[in-house]
Amino acid sequence: MRTPFRKSHGKITFVLYNRPSPCGGHCLYCFSVPGFTKSTTSNEDTMLARNFNWNGCEQLTQRYRIYNLQFGVGNKCDLVTKGDSFANHKPEYLKQYFKEVFDFLNGRPSDSLKEAKLYQKNGADRCVSIKVETRPDQIDEKKCKLFTELGVTTVELGAQSLNDHILEINKRGHDSSSVELATKLLRERGFEIGYQVMVGLPGSTLDSDMEMLTEKLWENCYSPDALKIYPCLLLKDTIADQKRLLQLYEKGKWQPLNNEHYKEMLFESFPRIPRYVHINRIQRIIDPKKIKVGVTDEIDRSVFSNLSKCLWQRSVSQMTKNRNGNFQNYEIINYKQGENRYCFEALFSEDIVLGYGRLDILPTKEALIRDVRVLGNMLTVGEKNILKTGYQHIGIGTSLVKEMEKVTLLSDIHKIIVKPGVTPENCTIAN
Repeated sequence: MRTPFRKSHGKITFVLYNRPSPCGGHCLYCFSVPGFTKSTTSNEDTMLARNFNWNGCEQLTQRYRIYNLQFGVGNKCDLVTKGDSFANHKPEYLKQYFKEVFDFLNGRPSDSLKEAKLYQKNGADRCVSIKVETRPDQIDEKKCKLFTELGVTTVELGAQSLNDHILEINKRGHDSSSVELATKLLRERGFEIGYQVMVGLPGSTLDSDMEMLTEKLWENCYSPDALKIYPCLLLKDTIADQKRLLQLYEKGKWQPLNNEHYKEMLFESFPRIPRYVHINRIQRIIDPKKIKVGVTDEIDRSVFSNLSKCLWQRSVSQMTKNRNGNFQNYEIINYKQGENRYCFEALFSEDIVLGYGRLDILPTKEALIRDVRVLGNMLTVGEKNILKTGYQHIGIGTSLVKEMEKVTLLSDIHKIIVKPGVTPENCTIAN
């Protein structure tokens, strides 16, 4: 499968697709393939989704079969939901979609989304996180409320660029202020925030891309928790329709980044990217044979190990293959991620990250825990780690929360709110 089976991040990631639907944009660089969601091609993941009529429950059922997973043993499931712009789908469709997914994980039917979420509290298998992708200009108070109702924990914004001139050239349909506002709304409601940005766009330069990657992104009004970087690509016309981008290329008005220039950009920018960000990707997973011009090399991220200090690069899953050793000798550190925002890390020797969390101090004199996660080979819900090996269920999550409580008290705040996932309401843990 295109999406590999992985449980080294403390949970099992399942990629699911919503049905094809208009995303609300008309971007110059975007491509489409008949029968699939925009900006995706025919591959193992999208074919599986289409073959089961984009039904989330059926997709998850097939993933269990392909991964040879046993149902109902307390699997911790991370759902990554893709397909056009999530916020542009009709709310009733999304509620039914996730109700059916939760019904599968619960091993029992329900009469409503609310009931399915209640069953998840003691579900056979548990959904511990849901990530969605959307345009920033479609985020408002109403959408934030819907996302919380669905159980969404992470929202990836298709920012693409923070330069208004470049956004206008590429017919993105929003400006940088839309990204700023969406970030503020989502952060205040406890969501983990990811950005997707694109380098090598028409109208951009090496200097403007470097400025975005090393400076603009990390201004206080943006400062995402996670980042995906994609070089702009032109696919072969037998694969996808990108007529407008092709015309610019043929007229010499757009020159894509090549392998050498993109790698050089990453080598120069990585040392200047904050340690609190989790860089999830540096390129799209597209068969090089489908690419007409642009970056075609599959870049080995290990070459940046001595340059990048991002959370992905320092993750214990990347740093060591011995995941069942003794890791109890860790310490919790915290540092500023921005104004009134903190990142906490559970560090082992040599700056190896075993887990991390994020805490925001709100203007309402409340503290908000937006994220707590422990890495390592997944242990099932309730499974005891009697030997205290590895990093799951040895107390790292508890230690992170205790340090968050200390910082909160030092700020003379006595209430901590935990961002809910698949639960019926917010959870207050200290008052």
